[in-house]
Amino acid sequence: MIHPYNFAHVRKLAGVLSMLLTVFLMLSSKTAEAKQEPDGEAMLTFSYPSLGQAYLNVVFFDDVPFLPLGEVLSMLYIGNEKTSNGKGLQGFYPTKNDNWLIDPLLGLVTIKGNRENLPADKFYVGQMDIYLHPDYYSRIFGLNFLINFNALSLSLTAEHSLPIDERQKREALRRKMKQSSANRDQSDAPLLYGRDRKLFAPGMLDYNVNYNVSDENRNMGILLNAGMELFGGDVQGIYSGTVLDGNLLSSFSGARWRYVLPGGLLPDKNAGMTGITVGQISTTGLNNSVGILGVGVTNNPVIPRMKLDVFVIDGYTEPDSEVELLIGGQLVDFLRADDVGYYRFNAPITFGVVRLAIRIYTPQGEVTIEERQLQIPFTFLPKGFVTYNIQAGIAQTGIDSLDNDLIGHADIAYGVTNALTVRAGVDNGAVFGKNMTYGVVGLSARILQQYLLNVDVLPDRHYQASASVFYANNTSINAQFTEFVPGSEFNLMGQIREANLNAFFPFKTFGKFSGFRLTGERQWYESGFRTNFQTDFNTQFGRIVARVNYRARISGVRDTGTGIEPPNLYNAIGQFTASMTYTLKRNPSIPVFVRGMFFRGQYRFDTYNKTPISYNLMISQTLFKMGRLTMGYEMDAIRKKGQFQLGFLYDFRGVRTSTQFSASRNTYSAQQAITGSLGIDPGGHILPDNRDQVTRSGVAVRLFIDANENGTFDPGEVVVPAKAIRLDRSANMILGSDGILRITQLQSYWKYQMEVDIHALPNPNLAPKVKRFTFVAEPNRYRSIDIPLYQTGIIEGFVVVDHSGKEEGLGGLRLVLEKLNDSEPLQLLRTFTDGGFYVFGLMPGKYRLSADPKQLEFMNVTSEPGILEFEIKALADGDYLENLNFKLRYKKE
Repeated sequence: MIHPYNFAHVRKLAGVLSMLLTVFLMLSSKTAEAKQEPDGEAMLTFSYPSLGQAYLNVVFFDDVPFLPLGEVLSMLYIGNEKTSNGKGLQGFYPTKNDNWLIDPLLGLVTIKGNRENLPADKFYVGQMDIYLHPDYYSRIFGLNFLINFNALSLSLTAEHSLPIDERQKREALRRKMKQSSANRDQSDAPLLYGRDRKLFAPGMLDYNVNYNVSDENRNMGILLNAGMELFGGDVQGIYSGTVLDGNLLSSFSGARWRYVLPGGLLPDKNAGMTGITVGQISTTGLNNSVGILGVGVTNNPVIPRMKLDVFVIDGYTEPDSEVELLIGGQLVDFLRADDVGYYRFNAPITFGVVRLAIRIYTPQGEVTIEERQLQIPFTFLPKGFVTYNIQAGIAQTGIDSLDNDLIGHADIAYGVTNALTVRAGVDNGAVFGKNMTYGVVGLSARILQQYLLNVDVLPDRHYQASASVFYANNTSINAQFTEFVPGSEFNLMGQIREANLNAFFPFKTFGKFSGFRLTGERQWYESGFRTNFQTDFNTQFGRIVARVNYRARISGVRDTGTGIEPPNLYNAIGQFTASMTYTLKRNPSIPVFVRGMFFRGQYRFDTYNKTPISYNLMISQTLFKMGRLTMGYEMDAIRKKGQFQLGFLYDFRGVRTSTQFSASRNTYSAQQAITGSLGIDPGGHILPDNRDQVTRSGVAVRLFIDANENGTFDPGEVVVPAKAIRLDRSANMILGSDGILRITQLQSYWKYQMEVDIHALPNPNLAPKVKRFTFVAEPNRYRSIDIPLYQTGIIEGFVVVDHSGKEEGLGGLRLVLEKLNDSEPLQLLRTFTDGGFYVFGLMPGKYRLSADPKQLEFMNVTSEPGILEFEIKALADGDYLENLNFKLRYKKE
């Protein structure tokens, strides 16, 4: 007999066992159904614009493709994480409020917050992933897949903006940002071509020949500007000649030799001395600069300082927002706000006008932009920096005439903080005044980041203060006040003081950008005063740009401009100017000979005498792509005289020609000008250019196949003619018939980063040993750069799974290939059905290969080895590595 108490326990135990059995049978039923084997398996080509082409392994049930969930989400960068039982996936998409969940173990699915059952025939649990029916991709993620059975391809249309689309846009902006001269980081590129000084190296010659003919006379002008390298320094000078009535008048100016020390190439360092200059130079005073024939020493770098400070920009927004930092409209950094919405950037503040913008993308898709603008003149120094200039020599009284007076100048500046720079200097010589020696002190300050103050004190000469501000909406205000010292040699007009104000206010009219500028100037003299002011308004209506300007002057002194004594104390002059421009569209519906034509009309009116001054009309049109024809007519309403003007400008590759003709009643004039430049490369080739080259630099790049693997070009080796070079700054590139790529318009002494574009090479199997490197642009001359190319490498191997001592090849596993010390994106590989894989086209360098950790985690296996590291050597016939094998072992439960 069973005790009632024990009987009750037995019944409870039986009930629990019955429930457990029922659950077990249900799960077993579901598992049995879900574990049914697919009808087939196939590797499809998956195409999507932001992804390109990839391979996707799918399984079929009744001709319906089931797609691997984890792999699809990973490809499209849709965030996800494992469920609590570790067998499913969950996340938020397309917004933060749309949570989803897929759990094959419990047979549950959550779609936009609504939970429902997941039928067993709608999913399949494979060895490496969960395969899901395409209907659920559409319902949960808005992903609509279309399969082409004949081509074994898969395409996708998405109802929402995918993370991979946004990622591609940002990566494109980042690649563009990396090519920008202001933001390019050269720290990871080795310096292969440093400064190479020459005792003598012929360089550049700029020329301008101008012939003028009129009804009164004719003359010809010649201007030559030469530059080269001599004794390790750069030399340049200008010759000017005029042929008039058979006589040649000549003069020389700007002839100087400069030796730049290594510290001059390091703008971020405060070197003790950076350069020595000898010849015709100017002192580095402010308004007291004079020309001398002498010598100068400085520690200012030749390359302008770009970076002054690091400016912290932080704030709060919605959590998980994507935040971008833009400087000058260029993306420079990107991050995601943390769990409380906080973000922080360290923005580099450069010299010049710096426009900062914070662009925020909230999880709800909203976009907000915050802007600010800073202006940092080059008069500022970084904190702790000291710079100086010293010049001494004989004063120049004319272009090519000298005085007997000795001139000396010295100045020094110190960066107290990044926002405060102080300076002092001294001038000595009779040209500065009767006291012979004069001092100067000054400061530049930045207040509240965007307000600038500049003060210069020149005792016994003048005192000057200026202030300016630039706002993010482009509003700008500038003010300046000067107090003069009577009798000073630098006050030839007898001024007492001067004040001026310049303000610009932008706004929109009819949705178009418009602006209003106000300028005023007041000058006090010993005998009176003079006031000048003008207003300017510009706006746009469709394709018409209109501008209205009014300027006036009120004088209480003799009008030195006309030499006429005013009839009363005040002499007022006023002028109103109105102009309009219109540009025809470049539409195919518009005749080609007027497509893009530019029209401009202007009217001027004397408001003081209430009479028209002039009106004119100009038409300009591009011809032959590189030429421009301009025609105009102007009527002088005061003299009742009209003038016709005709001009034609054409840019040939090596020369620029300009023709101007004007004619009026009984008078005419014509001008023909030819300008250009000649350079000599190290091979002795003369390189013509239509732009000035003196003070600039150039390189001759030779790509070649290094047959003997010695790294240098030898006779008989093949030159590869290709425009396969990218620079981090703008330049002109011309591929010669000899296969050498010549790059012009580089800045002398600047360091450039050069990158070989392997995709632009005619043979896709060629690659350089070093893809990216830096070089120094030599002054006033060309330098040679040889880049050896080699056949790319090939690797192959196998991935096997250890099944209790029995090894089987594993197909469909993703492998991640990464090149070390390189910014190239990761390369994803996939094993074949037998577990094998191979890759070709690998550039020389060190690599790392590993299995996809997400797939390893899903399979519950470990990889031996975890990471394979190898090196592709630069060989003429290419490097080949085999037996790069992985063995996968199941983890012990």
